[in-house]
Amino acid sequence: MRIEILYSDLCCLYGDKGNTMFLRKCLPEAEFIETPLNGKPAFLEGDVDVVYLCSMSEKSQELVLSRLMPYRDTIAAMAKEGRTLFFFVGNAYELVGQYIQREDGSKVDALGLFNIYTKRQTPNRFNSLMKIGFGEMTLLGFTSRFSHSYGLTSDIAMGRVEAGSGENPTSKLEGIYSGSVLATYLSGPVLVSNPHFAHWFLRRIGAPLDKLPCEEILLQAYEQRLKDFTRDDLEMA
Repeated sequence: MRIEILYSDLCCLYGDKGNTMFLRKCLPEAEFIETPLNGKPAFLEGDVDVVYLCSMSEKSQELVLSRLMPYRDTIAAMAKEGRTLFFFVGNAYELVGQYIQREDGSKVDALGLFNIYTKRQTPNRFNSLMKIGFGEMTLLGFTSRFSHSYGLTSDIAMGRVEAGSGENPTSKLEGIYSGSVLATYLSGPVLVSNPHFAHWFLRRIGAPLDKLPCEEILLQAYEQRLKDFTRDDLEMA
């Protein structure tokens, strides 16, 4: 099992690092590759099971895209039919679309894997708790961003929002799960916060576990959050 963490020298916001810290606990025998911004991605040589990219600043988004764009065709082919899972969280989600529109109306091309696009609204930050139906599961978490995305369709959507916001405040769709791409606006240690999802994720990458590290505590915390998310006085956004 080989897991590549892209550009952790830039992409390290909102506790997203917790996902890879948790995977290290789950898979102590796995090889974790940390590729810096100016390094050549290991997935280009094949034999990588997961490529992880997480939240970053808007300036960093453009730097990351400048590094990945030369490999766009390879990424597109791998995302469509490869065994490598691209797991993008937070505003890394926006990189799989067609473009990101800056505040002045100019655009920066994105990877073009899916027919979505993003509009920034800095300095207006958007915060929302998120409750998302994913298969038979309910995912809990939050988003904090300066942008919204548009164009997501149900055939590629990861899930449907049960409370909070989707890809934009008027959408009930959130994230992408299509081919070998799993991308979501959810930020933070998503795997730690959602132990049922963590089990699904490990099965998806071919590394199932009978029991997660600290599973009882994780389940207790999840059940408490689930109760909290149903409070009448809770403001989701």
